[in-house]
Amino acid sequence: MAEAKISIIADTGCDLDEKFVSDHNVKLIPFRIISDDGHEYRDRFDISAPDVVKLLENHDLKTSLPAIGDIKKTFDEVKAEGYDQAIVITISSKLSGTYSAISMTAKDYKDMKISVVDSLTLSMAEGFLVMDACDMVKSMNFDDIVKKIESRRASVKAHFVLDTIKYLKKSGRMPEAALSLSEILNLKPVFTIKEGHISLESISLGKKHALKVLEKKLDPNATKCAIAYTGSKDESELFANRFSNFKDIIVYYLGPALSLHGGKGTIGLIYT
Repeated sequence: MAEAKISIIADTGCDLDEKFVSDHNVKLIPFRIISDDGHEYRDRFDISAPDVVKLLENHDLKTSLPAIGDIKKTFDEVKAEGYDQAIVITISSKLSGTYSAISMTAKDYKDMKISVVDSLTLSMAEGFLVMDACDMVKSMNFDDIVKKIESRRASVKAHFVLDTIKYLKKSGRMPEAALSLSEILNLKPVFTIKEGHISLESISLGKKHALKVLEKKLDPNATKCAIAYTGSKDESELFANRFSNFKDIIVYYLGPALSLHGGKGTIGLIYT
């Protein structure tokens, strides 16, 4: 019997760079971004994150689940490439219905073994789990990879400082405790992803102090680390320089759909 071929699939919320996606043949299922002017874009495929941040200045944007057609197209593509097994890693099911939509669609593919794993996180925290899965494919079987990814979810951490709470508030994904925050006082919230939800960790007076709080979050035993940003690359690189002892730190622009909720000036610290 021929050895099973395992495809690794993720939604575009994983924020992995194009080189990694291409080198490991990771298939990405795009969220949709809908503008108040009637335009609809596939996250990453039709619109970039800097374009989203620019559009936010004059338009109301919202994110939506991946289209069923895009989910099916992805499964059809991996089948056509000879894969008979697929592991799909999604953004937290507490933040999006993507996990449910992909799980439901997967039931139509009886001739493929498909497991949909809820990352319970987002951005490169989800991306690190995808990277791990790509490594495991080389030496582990399907069921063991799924178990290992599920067990690793608890060790992946994501913290974010937002320059403005306006867009997260609009999205309805903002914790109740933070809804009354006033930007007049230049209060900067530090959020984390906890048990799949966005959770308010602390509030700082000014971004400088908030970044100091963020800096202290890094576990000294972490093996992978990434800095996410929207807006100023210089600011993110200066922040990344604070972790000079850390090898191969990834600095990246937050993906389009996530940039929409954070707005300009977001800085994130993700590690595992």
